[in-house]
Amino acid sequence: MSTPTHNTATDITLRHESPRLVTVPASPAVRHCAGLLRERLERLDERRGAVVGCGKGDEVVFLRRELQSACVVGLDLTPSFSTAARAEARLVIADAKQLPFPPSSFDFVVSIHSLEHVGDPQLALSEINRVLRPTGWFYVGVPNRHRLVGYLGSFDATLWQKLTWNLLDYGQRLRGRFKNELGAHVGFTSEELIHLLNAYFPNVQLLTEDYVRFKYEGRLPRRLLSLLLKPKVMNYSVPAHYALGQKK
Repeated sequence: MSTPTHNTATDITLRHESPRLVTVPASPAVRHCAGLLRERLERLDERRGAVVGCGKGDEVVFLRRELQSACVVGLDLTPSFSTAARAEARLVIADAKQLPFPPSSFDFVVSIHSLEHVGDPQLALSEINRVLRPTGWFYVGVPNRHRLVGYLGSFDATLWQKLTWNLLDYGQRLRGRFKNELGAHVGFTSEELIHLLNAYFPNVQLLTEDYVRFKYEGRLPRRLLSLLLKPKVMNYSVPAHYALGQKK
C-alpha cells in the first residue's frame, strides 16, 4: 500500500465568519463523549480536537463550546454543513484515510457513526492515531453488526425512516449484502471493534453499557434496562457500540 500524501488543512478549510452563539442540536452520543473528554482533558490549558465524519458539523460546535476549546476541526467528504457550523466551526472537506494534518496535531479525535463508511477502517484508524498527540484520546461509536433492531435512538429520524432503514437492513441480510464494503450500514460487533482499536490504541475501554445507561436511565424501567444490558443479551439488544481508546 502506498503512503498517502498529507495535504495542509489550510488548503481546504472552509473559512467561517464571526461566530454567533445559537443553540445547536447534540445527540446523546455527543453529550456522552463531551462528558468523558472533559474529565480527561481538564488539566490541559489548550484542547485541540477533530471530528471525523462530522456530517452537518453541529457536533463540532457543541464539542468546541463544551470543552472550551479554541480549535475543534470537523471533517467530512460532503460539504452539507449547517448554518451554525459554517458560522462558528472550522470545517474541512477531507477523507478519513488521508487526514490533512501533521502528526501529533490533536489531543482528541471523535468519530461517531462514520468508521463503518470509510472503506478501509484500518487505514482510517492509522491516520487518526498519527494525528493524535501522545496520550491523546479517541472516542468512537459504530453500529452493532449483531443488532436485532437499529436506529431507534436516531437523533433526527422519523418513525417511518427508522422502519424503512430496518427493513432495508434485513433485506440486505437476506441477500447476503449486509457488509460495510458494499455500502450497508452494518458496523461492527464489540469484539471486532476492540480488535480494530487494539492495533493502534493499547488502552481501549468498551463504553456500550455506560452509554446506554447514560441515555436511558430514568427513561426505561430499571428491570428492562438491566435485562437489555445482560452480557449475552446486549450482543443483540444494543443498536450501537461505543469505545474510548488512548494513544501511547
